[in-house]
Amino acid sequence: MELLQHFEQEFAKLKQELKFKATLEELDAVFFLRDFICEQKYVSTSLSRQISGRMVALFNNWYGYLHSIIVPNPGSMLNINESNEFDEEEKAEIMHVMNNFIRLSVLNGQNGLTKDRKAEAKFIDDALDTWNKFKPVTLKITTRTYELWDKKSKTMPKAKKPESHYG
Repeated sequence: MELLQHFEQEFAKLKQELKFKATLEELDAVFFLRDFICEQKYVSTSLSRQISGRMVALFNNWYGYLHSIIVPNPGSMLNINESNEFDEEEKAEIMHVMNNFIRLSVLNGQNGLTKDRKAEAKFIDDALDTWNKFKPVTLKITTRTYELWDKKSKTMPKAKKPESHYG
């Protein structure tokens, strides 16, 4: 518990210093920052970079999943089945989401290089806003793929009877 208290204190200082709008509760609800701090077992002296890294991990994870729908691995029945669930118009919408997620990943890298604290603050708010904007689309996609697998899990394929070679 001391670790989380320390994190919350450092977060409050960071929020005051950078003046981003997002609250810890809002960020934690999406990015599970408290869980991440517990998993890492420390609060970085570069807390904004630690938080940004956690945020980018979520976007990169979603990007990878969505990419497998757009460009399925030909050796993966999972990827091919899910990709076939979406038409070209829906895939264009998925690409739009992917473009927004990867934009944030690249921006975070740029922020790490420039050490621009104002850009880091903007990134934190932008990441939360982007997630909130595109969460409905990601939910629609996962609902659709869940329904695919739910249907397939309840339907037992019938085995074909072997053909007789003796007329």
